[in-house]
Amino acid sequence: MGTQRQKIKNPTNKELKALEKFVVPYSNKTGDIRFHLTYPNNYWVAMSNLGFQAVYDILARDQRVIVERGFLPENSDEKEQQATKWRSFESDRLLGDCDILGFSLSFETDYSHLIRILNNQGLLFNSWQEREAAAQGKFSMPIIIAGGTAVTLNPEPVADLIDAIIVGEAEELLPEMIEVFHEAKTKGWSREQLLLGLAQIEGIYVPRFYEPHYNEDGTMLRFDARDDVPPRPRRRFVKDLSKFKTHSRILTSETEFKSMFLTETGRGCEMGCRFCVAGYIYRPIRKRSEEVLQETVQIGLENSDAIGFVGAAVSSHKSIAKLAQKVAESGARASLSSIMSQKVSKALAASISESEYKTVALAPEAGSTRLRRAAGKRVDNEQVINAARELAESGIRGFKLYFIVGLPTETDEDVDAIAALAITIRDTVFEISKPSGKLAWVSLSINPFIPKASTPFQWESMLDPKVLDKKIERIRKLVIKVPNLELRFEPPKESYFQGLLSRGDRRVVRLLLEVERRGENWKWLMKKTSAPILEGVPAVDFYVSRKIGFNELLPWEVVDSLIPRDLLEREAMRAYHGEGWTQPRAPEQPIIDGEDDIMRGVTL
Repeated sequence: MGTQRQKIKNPTNKELKALEKFVVPYSNKTGDIRFHLTYPNNYWVAMSNLGFQAVYDILARDQRVIVERGFLPENSDEKEQQATKWRSFESDRLLGDCDILGFSLSFETDYSHLIRILNNQGLLFNSWQEREAAAQGKFSMPIIIAGGTAVTLNPEPVADLIDAIIVGEAEELLPEMIEVFHEAKTKGWSREQLLLGLAQIEGIYVPRFYEPHYNEDGTMLRFDARDDVPPRPRRRFVKDLSKFKTHSRILTSETEFKSMFLTETGRGCEMGCRFCVAGYIYRPIRKRSEEVLQETVQIGLENSDAIGFVGAAVSSHKSIAKLAQKVAESGARASLSSIMSQKVSKALAASISESEYKTVALAPEAGSTRLRRAAGKRVDNEQVINAARELAESGIRGFKLYFIVGLPTETDEDVDAIAALAITIRDTVFEISKPSGKLAWVSLSINPFIPKASTPFQWESMLDPKVLDKKIERIRKLVIKVPNLELRFEPPKESYFQGLLSRGDRRVVRLLLEVERRGENWKWLMKKTSAPILEGVPAVDFYVSRKIGFNELLPWEVVDSLIPRDLLEREAMRAYHGEGWTQPRAPEQPIIDGEDDIMRGVTL
């Protein structure tokens, strides 16, 4: 779903508002709870995020809530930004002038922006105790909450900054949370009473009620939970997605996808790749019904000339070809966020091409079939090449290929295989496109492997940035002279910083606060990764480049992801011993309630 360039440079809120089109109108309200829903990045990034829009919709339809949006200012001058208190998008109120200051955190790299916003609003404290003392136990300052994929995976790196964290999906949880807030305001509860009430809601984690303890070597020892809260908060998920229509609510040209109407087809992915968040944290796999998607597509067609189908496994939805065909027949463009190579059919390829959307994304992830299978992606090279061929023969001319370097068990031959596969795909689609006069092109995107919480590779080490640089340079030399083949990559040092936030514990926030105090950014941290920077906080390498043992308690295990640990361990070992390797469950190991549902539809 191709990136579009922003037309307005440093737009004002007035200019941005003038470009917005509300798909669903919201009535003016006089609710008693003022909620500032904040995305810790600029408007362009925030309004490209479908999850952010979905949460806004839930809150905007609740008559008890007055919701306003908050973003980072468009002005890139940080000193100028900090000289002004940032305000809400709708009514120009201070972001901190509310009952609830809520943050949508999809990406760990936005944690630094979260800290900047809190600092700008005078709400940045080193601990919840300092925050509580400043509030004097009352609603004299907002309750700070956060949700999103990043904190669902691992809430600990920002736990000391947040009063309550939503772990999982919000559709059913948010109304329950607002009910507790409403009761708290009506009855005059203290902050302690309110947070205790929130902690009883499944899917809400209140960090102050859970105290971490560490071993002398820096590893986790245990978490102590208060007696009056659940011993381990559980991830919340919606059992029937068809009850909720997740689609664009506000269209604007000032987003990554311009005014494309986005609709989510489902959550979870049956591939279960061992490095991938979507294949695990969104279990069980759920698809929206064709009927519901037909309804949302119709809403989209009435408001936009482009429909984007999004999700971790869009092309595996049984009705996706029919839905894309409907879009094409209406004269609009259909786009899929990504396509599984083994799911490409003539009907699907034709429906995308007929909609005149000429760029698709394929994610082989590894260059060799061997490494791909070790990573849990059960696709061979021929399937990837055939998918590209099928799409090119249907008229697709742009191909984005996504690969990962540094995966466990990777060899130099596997790295070379990335270039070889990319060149083969380029040659294939290029030859097919020649007669049309519009030559096909391939964008080769390389990203370093980052171990992610709640995946089988959560215990794996991340390679040193210098090693990753050499791997990327190896690929560059092999493809640099190939026409119509462009190489893009994420800087390994930046990925290493993401690794710190992905696997960090509650002590990591002290590093982020030190960066803010010094007026620096993540690059300052990456200059000193091998030795501790602050007393009592392990070195960056401790969190990122160390291979973690199965016997260790992991920081993010303070919450229950509903993914059996023995499943993750077994899948981690299969990367080294093959698909047939099994690990019997220990007799004393409990089975998580609903495990059959969590596992349903997953290919192992």
